[in-house]
Amino acid sequence: MSFMDFSSWPRDQEQSFVVYEQRAKESQSKAFMMGVVAAVIVFVAALGIYAGVEPDKRDLGKDFNMSNISRTSSKKAPAAETPKTEQPAAAPAPAPAAGDTPPASDKK
Repeated sequence: MSFMDFSSWPRDQEQSFVVYEQRAKESQSKAFMMGVVAAVIVFVAALGIYAGVEPDKRDLGKDFNMSNISRTSSKKAPAAETPKTEQPAAAPAPAPAAGDTPPASDKK
């Protein structure tokens, strides 16, 4: 790639920027290569984990009982119990008279 004639400036001014253009191209090339290397490393690690780690073989559904969660039950509902007659509660104690109450304290 030619780093000359990339702008409308005079040739002597353009040549002063050639060094920066070359450095930018080298940096871009290095960054791309490092990205590819990092991607390959991650891919190899993921492939190794996928192939090397044995999956969990526990049977989580062996104790699963569908009858516990179904809406319709094959069992009959228990017969409703007859309501018990309760004795009425005792009458509440009468409120104290207005003069019998102690004064409120404003302690905080």
